[in-house]
Amino acid sequence: MKDKIGIFGGSFDPMHSGHTKLAHYLLSKLELSSLIIMPAAVSPFKSETYSSDEDRLNICRLSLPEEQFVISDFEISRGGVSYSYDTVSFFKELYPEDEILFVIGEDQLLIFNKWRRWKEILQKVTLVAVKRNNCTPISELEDFADKNIRPFGKVIILPFEPFEVSSTQIRERQKNGESIEGLVSPQAQKYIAEKGLYLGIDEQLLLKDVRKRLSDYRYHHSVCVAESAKELAKRFGADEYKAYIAGIAHDILKEQPEEEAKSLFDKAGVSLSELEKRSKKLWHAIAGEAYLREKYSLPEDILSAVRYHTTGKGNMTLLQKILFVADFISADREYDGVRDMRERAKESLETAMEEGLRFTIEELSAKCLPIHPDTLSAYNQILLRKEKEI
Repeated sequence: MKDKIGIFGGSFDPMHSGHTKLAHYLLSKLELSSLIIMPAAVSPFKSETYSSDEDRLNICRLSLPEEQFVISDFEISRGGVSYSYDTVSFFKELYPEDEILFVIGEDQLLIFNKWRRWKEILQKVTLVAVKRNNCTPISELEDFADKNIRPFGKVIILPFEPFEVSSTQIRERQKNGESIEGLVSPQAQKYIAEKGLYLGIDEQLLLKDVRKRLSDYRYHHSVCVAESAKELAKRFGADEYKAYIAGIAHDILKEQPEEEAKSLFDKAGVSLSELEKRSKKLWHAIAGEAYLREKYSLPEDILSAVRYHTTGKGNMTLLQKILFVADFISADREYDGVRDMRERAKESLETAMEEGLRFTIEELSAKCLPIHPDTLSAYNQILLRKEKEI
């Protein structure tokens, strides 16, 4: 008895819950012995991918770990534009005695007779068109297939209730710092977070820029803060990659000339308060946010962490707290009390922040320097929260 083998291709950038739901449906509905998942190298209908081939393959494997799903790198390994005729020819030669079912969307069914060597494809496979929306009535799809496609081969049209999500939506949510929970598998979500995918960050370019702008001492500090922030993120359940990038970037304009900072403020439309105009040690954080926003379009949560890593603020996010504390406890720090700070950070970000804020306030007070309202707000909020807990 010959097997029925399905081929389900796409960019899968990334594979999402809609893809996995459809994959399980195809396996069951078509009574397949296996379903080959085929990430395309370069689709004829799409000009770019947003993650590496390796990442797309790994996400597919994590999303569909069952043995009935075969994640194939055939098209990726061949490189170049992926044409379906080449793919079905390869698998028909590989499984000459079995029935090959080739899965496409309803939109592609309506233009299938314009595909490259489409009649020859139909000689090798059964075409499966999945109806996933209400745009075209199934009667019209059947009529189109009868008139244009079925005279040359076998076509199955399957109605399917889709999971309303797209890869574009996931990429946008990831870049904007929004949750993608439930839109991809838990394993894929963890992988995307750990690899920092779809954030729109050119990490190597950023590292080179930081290295170019900072002295050896300051660059070393930035790397140490990044490692510390990553460790804290792991401990307290934040995004480790974002914490690392925030650490690398936080002091990118620490050693900039004052005139460059002023020019950047003007260009970005940044209005400094009277206190901030006098407190030039705060400029690098404010200018750093503006610079990173313009040049790298970093996600908002990373930008805000850079912005408030020196002063702190009221109602700080987890990432903001992590960068603030990491700057105090990084491995290169040698001030009196740093060991105690590191121990506090192991137990509680709030406790470590309280100590760091107190240190800042006392140091500024001793020098008769003004204290930024954001610093006072952060410190007062922690104290008031402690009083409620007592």
